[in-house]
Amino acid sequence: MPLTPRPSRVAVAAVVGALLFGGGCSTVVAGSPAADPAPQPTEGPGSDPVAWVDKVCGAVLTYTTPALSAPDFGGNLDLPTIKQRLSDYLGSTVTGLQQSQAQLGAVGQSPVSGGNETVTAIGDGLEKLETDVAAARAKVDAADPNNITSFQGALAEAETSLKEVSAPDAIANIKASPRLDAAAAKAANCQKLQALAPPG
Repeated sequence: MPLTPRPSRVAVAAVVGALLFGGGCSTVVAGSPAADPAPQPTEGPGSDPVAWVDKVCGAVLTYTTPALSAPDFGGNLDLPTIKQRLSDYLGSTVTGLQQSQAQLGAVGQSPVSGGNETVTAIGDGLEKLETDVAAARAKVDAADPNNITSFQGALAEAETSLKEVSAPDAIANIKASPRLDAAAAKAANCQKLQALAPPG
């Protein structure tokens, strides 16, 4: 089977020249060849919505790692150890929420309409969640493990507070925008986040 000959560099240059300048054009372009001075922006209109929403989902994922790493209360643990493990767990979750908010604040302007409002809604939810988890941790830290009745009461109160906490539904916020939803379907971090969502 004969190979199709590839055009020579001279032929390619001639075609490019014809497309750029047209026949008989005498305009001389000064300077030397350079890269496009206006590459695709990394945020705002014209940027890649998939890359942008992937950063949004990645920011939310940051706090889910410590939040899903529940402490081990198995074995014969004494009350001070239980208190410390629970406090450490809540503290790492608060830190993760703070990091999530910082990353969310660095995603830049949305490439599609409605995206900035989505980030604001998710950020507000993360901020409230941080406040609620920090309040529950304060209750745990204030509990006296040497007073069993008081300690159990404090843990029950913290547990009740945490059950009333609602995490921001980032996936629902993203799905509210058809263009963001379409981009999220191609974003790896959004798929990871979707996998963590409870069924239903």
